[in-house]
Amino acid sequence: MNDKDIEERKLPNQTTGLVITNIGKNSPIDYLNVGDVIIEAQKKKIKSIEDLEDIVDTALKSNQKTILIVIYNAQNQRRYIGVKLD
Repeated sequence: MNDKDIEERKLPNQTTGLVITNIGKNSPIDYLNVGDVIIEAQKKKIKSIEDLEDIVDTALKSNQKTILIVIYNAQNQRRYIGVKLD
């Protein structure tokens, strides 16, 4: 996210996160939409795709069953989503 994204979406200043630009057809996650912003995963701020990948990799290696993701949706509502890992 950049300052323009934050301003256009009317999000709090200093918001960091990843804007979802594509969701694969075989994605098991049907709660997310293109345009949603992932701001946290497992209570850690997301600033890059690498941050998210590291959290997912760590969770998979530790046999965790779910990851808690925090997003802003298209209506700028903060949502908490539990993503089941397979």
